[in-house]
Amino acid sequence: MRRPAFGSKLATIVAASLLGVVTARAASQLETMDREVSALYERSRDAIVRVHTQRQPVFPYGAALRVGTGFFIDNAGHLLTSATVVESADKCWIDWRGKQIPARVIGQDPLTSLAVLEVFTGEKVPFLKLGNSDDLKTGSMLVAIGFPFDQPSAPTVGFVQGFDIKCGPRTFITSHVRANCRLQPGQGGGPVFNPRGEVVGIAVAAHLDDQCYILPANAAGKVFRDVLKHGAPQYGWVGLSVTERRLSLLDTATSQWEVFIEQVYSNTPASFAGFHEQDVLIRVETNSVHRAADILNVMFRKCSGDKVILTVVRSGTTQDVHLVIGKRPAEETDLAARPALPPPPNIIPVSAP
Repeated sequence: MRRPAFGSKLATIVAASLLGVVTARAASQLETMDREVSALYERSRDAIVRVHTQRQPVFPYGAALRVGTGFFIDNAGHLLTSATVVESADKCWIDWRGKQIPARVIGQDPLTSLAVLEVFTGEKVPFLKLGNSDDLKTGSMLVAIGFPFDQPSAPTVGFVQGFDIKCGPRTFITSHVRANCRLQPGQGGGPVFNPRGEVVGIAVAAHLDDQCYILPANAAGKVFRDVLKHGAPQYGWVGLSVTERRLSLLDTATSQWEVFIEQVYSNTPASFAGFHEQDVLIRVETNSVHRAADILNVMFRKCSGDKVILTVVRSGTTQDVHLVIGKRPAEETDLAARPALPPPPNIIPVSAP
């Protein structure tokens, strides 16, 4: 039966009206997002600075210069930036409010690529507060702000793509946020915000053509506190290597993994605690262990002297192992920072030479 012409016209009018409502609602949401990003940028821009460094002249090219981004972390003049910006620098300064102000590197960490600077402005400075990066999840919106090339600071909007403990042959000391914020040279060391305007990370490296890696704010906060208190990061030492294996041969969303101890080094806290090779780790303190990152992220926050209970399965029996974290030997930090584990070609520091 043919539908009456009036009914057909009415359906068309209703559909067009609904489409108009949906289109208008989407436009309204985009306009709201536009206003919020602009407002976040305006609120934060005065606490974000361009960082310059200079190294010894390299004949015949003259002094080596490098530029990046940093931001004030408190009103006493402390700044965070990427360690690649200040690495081997003989001279460091910032651009702020139309002035060039000398900066002093008071601590840097090659394992997280984070550096802490200090400047004396003669006044209290605006600063940015660190948020809780543990709240981030895949799909979370991010806003990165930095100084691309020799241009003024600008925001870049993106979304969390994942949380990686490895990139090619490189293993991070703690999970990094992978996001599709396309960063330009000069934006390394800049803050990354959530929609609430909290700093949830620091841009430390570009990845592929349109992604970047971000050091989570909780990790950056630990390094910052360690540098202020001790002059350097305070990482614990366990003395074992862990790895993971897939229990299912099918690569599906429901694939299960197990984390096991690959090697226990002699005369280390791990050997004194009684770990065995092939122990399967199922829990660290109250946190379940599903991937190797679950272990590394908890251990990253521990310091020498901390006591940790890990639960393992050994020969079919579940048991607790009581571990006292040791102090990381200097040679271990040096080894982790050496080019023996270089970043692969598709991951590069975001600083401008």
